[in-house]
Amino acid sequence: MVSALPKALLRRVILAAVGSVLLVATTGAEAVRDEPKAQASPRVRVAVSSVGADAIERTRQRLAFAYSDLGLTLGAPVYFRLIREQDRLEVWVKAPSGTYSRLRNFKICSKDGALGPRQSTSTGQPEGFYSLTTAQMRPQGVGYLGINLNWPNAYDRGRGWRGAPSLLQAGCASGRHYGLTDPDMEEVYTIAYSALVNGQASIPFHIFPFQMTPFRMLQLGQGPKASFWRDLEPAWRAFERTKTPPQIKVQGRRYRIRESK
Repeated sequence: MVSALPKALLRRVILAAVGSVLLVATTGAEAVRDEPKAQASPRVRVAVSSVGADAIERTRQRLAFAYSDLGLTLGAPVYFRLIREQDRLEVWVKAPSGTYSRLRNFKICSKDGALGPRQSTSTGQPEGFYSLTTAQMRPQGVGYLGINLNWPNAYDRGRGWRGAPSLLQAGCASGRHYGLTDPDMEEVYTIAYSALVNGQASIPFHIFPFQMTPFRMLQLGQGPKASFWRDLEPAWRAFERTKTPPQIKVQGRRYRIRESK
């Protein structure tokens, strides 16, 4: 008798046998992919550049295998958490249990300025709570691939912080953007695209200066940066406790953070 295949290999065989997501090119400058008709979630049309469409097509199946090996599904809701001090972008995916499991980490390869929130065109990279939507998948002026991080957000604008947009983009040049290598950006782009096209209305993208452990928070002194970082810490604590992105809104020029149920 033939021995049973290992579970991870069996999942890959099944995934390879199932039809792939349909990629429809609309023009030389944009493409739209529809999810399979069997998908329960409502299909969302997400316009991407032809370069983005090519990246998705190259990367999609490899990512589907990586998801499957962890019991996850490509297209499930995702959460991005960037930690500046560690130059680390974490990707968390909603599991069947309802909590989020870490898919993998990516190395941020560009760094600019000291830790602290971006307040103008000349003050480095943003920190805080941002969200990615379908409208941010085709930012202007990007050499290869990029996602607009939606800086400044309502909190930033309430403090008078203004400037040109900040992106997550391919390439390791320093500046107001967070950079990934081209292969890493292709994966992150495909992860975000897959979640959006499957119905996630917005993807939380939280940027922390460092790991906000109780010990590290005790080391903070006083001043504007320390005060700002204390505003961020409840969101870090909420996710560490529940493994579910917290609910965040801006009220009275402050972040209001509540654990998700």
